[in-house]
Amino acid sequence: MSDPRILLTTYPEAFLFRGGGELELVEISSCLKLLGFRVDLYGPTSQPLQFYDTVLHFSIVQSGLSLFRTIKSNAKRIVLVPNVWWPDAPNDAERQNAEEYFRLADQIIFKSTSELNNVRQYVTVPEGKEVLCPWGVDRCYSEPVERTLFKSLYELDRYVLWVGIIEPRKNQLTAIHALSDLDIPVVFVGDYRDRRYYEACRSSAPDHFKFIPYLQAKSEVLRSAFQNCDLYLEVPLEPAGMSALEAYIAGRNMVLSDGPWTQEQFGDEVIAVDPRSETAIAGAVSRALSPDFSLPRSGRINRRNLLPECLEPLGRVLAKAPVAARVRLR
Repeated sequence: MSDPRILLTTYPEAFLFRGGGELELVEISSCLKLLGFRVDLYGPTSQPLQFYDTVLHFSIVQSGLSLFRTIKSNAKRIVLVPNVWWPDAPNDAERQNAEEYFRLADQIIFKSTSELNNVRQYVTVPEGKEVLCPWGVDRCYSEPVERTLFKSLYELDRYVLWVGIIEPRKNQLTAIHALSDLDIPVVFVGDYRDRRYYEACRSSAPDHFKFIPYLQAKSEVLRSAFQNCDLYLEVPLEPAGMSALEAYIAGRNMVLSDGPWTQEQFGDEVIAVDPRSETAIAGAVSRALSPDFSLPRSGRINRRNLLPECLEPLGRVLAKAPVAARVRLR
């Protein structure tokens, strides 16, 4: 198929708050265009549904199911990116919701083997629909920018950085409690959905910790923040976001939540901790900030994890071409 036409959709309230998933959706749109696709985000400027060859839908949030059904009822091919991780067993309603999405989808994209394994603990993934398509990050995060830019803007010297939306499942409050005696400030960069949780984080944090609103992805300010932090920290109750990959290619030491996703992506090149343990978080951060500390680097984040090349398997799915990366369920 030449010049395939793709419509990107998601659940209705997604862009009320900017988190990693929303940034991924915009980034995927740009990268697919570089790979030769005609791509629109669903909204007032998109074309009527019949204009598109395939709909690429992000997330299995329940509020998006009506849109998903409407697309399917109009005989459109739908490729689904569930973008879900269950740290605990989902309830019956969540399982039924996921099963309905999976039933309607023509193909289902999983961004890692660990994500697929997490989902299939609880929900049957229909045989033959699952495809593994690794995600990645922009190589610009490895390109040097002004070292003092972020530090001078926010009056910082040494600092620990955490980038991402502030909400309970991201677990910032546990880290704040764990690091309340840390002399070096922890800098949180990101928006919030749950104001009560955000205020709890701010009120619990020492005065020298900083909360900075959303910074534009790939901007020089954000890249400077990554490249010049003493440590990157992200210990959610689910896998860390793309920000962890960005911190990796920026050359930072990292403390992340332990689990199969972290092991799959980084192996022994990060410190992995129990995100529910304040003692473990405090100990890992203290160790990582010691003057003689270093971690091995093998350059794991390469063509397989850099945009736009890493999206070639997804491009083959959207173009209805054979995909070598198909996952076989055991």
